Amino acid sequence: MRSWQIFKIWGIPFKIHPYWFVILFLFSWSISNQVNLTSGDVYNTKEAWIIGFLTSFFLLSSIISHEVLHAFVSLNQGVKIKKITFYFLGAILQIDKYCQTALGNIKIAIVRPLLCFATAFILLLISSYSASQTPIFINIISRVGILNLLLGLLYLIPIGSFDGGYLIKSIIWYFSGSKNKGRNFLNKVNFSLSFLVLIFGIVCLFRFNFYYGFILSFLGLFGVNSSKSESQFFKVENILKFSKVSELRFKPLRKIEFDSNFSELNKLIKNRKDPSDKYFFVTNNGRWTGFINENILKTVSIKKWERNFVGDFKKPINSFESVYSDDKLWKTIERLEKTSEGYILVLNAADIPLGIIDRSKIGSFVLNKLGFNLPSEIVNKLIYKNQYPLGIELPRIINTMKQKGDL
Repeated sequence: MRSWQIFKIWGIPFKIHPYWFVILFLFSWSISNQVNLTSGDVYNTKEAWIIGFLTSFFLLSSIISHEVLHAFVSLNQGVKIKKITFYFLGAILQIDKYCQTALGNIKIAIVRPLLCFATAFILLLISSYSASQTPIFINIISRVGILNLLLGLLYLIPIGSFDGGYLIKSIIWYFSGSKNKGRNFLNKVNFSLSFLVLIFGIVCLFRFNFYYGFILSFLGLFGVNSSKSESQFFKVENILKFSKVSELRFKPLRKIEFDSNFSELNKLIKNRKDPSDKYFFVTNNGRWTGFINENILKTVSIKKWERNFVGDFKKPINSFESVYSDDKLWKTIERLEKTSEGYILVLNAADIPLGIIDRSKIGSFVLNKLGFNLPSEIVNKLIYKNQYPLGIELPRIINTMKQKGDL
């Protein structure tokens, strides 16, 4: 569903998703029911709905105002924000560049909880000392204050996607000097908390309340799986960051002598084992002199195949996209994604070709590093289609690492 822009500040569009209005209605309905149950003798149905709607509206409005100030602090710390969309009780930020310092991340992580606590303190103070004789007004601002207080505490829960999680990571990063230490510690905390929630949910499931037990068990299981996924993601990042091209298994180069005619070339093409491999590398007495694409057969009449030699149609090797064997894997993937057909030549330090790599070779290497060994049938299909296996979006992961300053 399409989001609607409500305003634009500092070049950042602030949008509201239609789900926001669904939450507004559900909160209004829930709070009005609570008022009817607890204070039905004080407020009638109309007044209960007024309290419910205004409480929900002011709560969600305070979240929007907090996000504006949060965006201001983020921009001052070097974050580049493309847009902000409000969903439910928070917002999703589309970020082009993250903060590169530990102290800056601490400031960004702490601002939302502090704003919630400040809002709660002011509103509860007003409700306690207000001289207003309007009980509805007092009821609304006290409820908004309490909900802001609870929201601030919720933000501080040490979970990866919450401000509390980012705060823990950043503090450890600040004192240890290592971003990865904070990330690993937070993931262990997430796993431990999720595991405890899972156990507690299972106990509730069989001993107390089936409904709440099922919800807690589901949340705990989701958290455990998320922690495992984060660990795998961290391993993938390390593989991309520290592995070298030389660790991969290359496709062997298909050779052809420069004085071979097109008929001989056609025989080699018919006998090939890999139909996706379109290149032949031309040699002259053992020296690499260039390469050809098998499609050159289509440019010459069959009658002239015996009189045309591949050496006359070769292209220089340096025109083939290439990397060196000691290059980092993430840089190689970036180079590979810029090619038209997804093949890249590997050279040694003396500029001698060693082999060819493609997406399937890189993807299989990453999976093997993670402990996954794909069946040969799947590997053969990947080789033919030249794709990363199992939907691993390695280019996107690299782009995210660059945005966060990890590369």
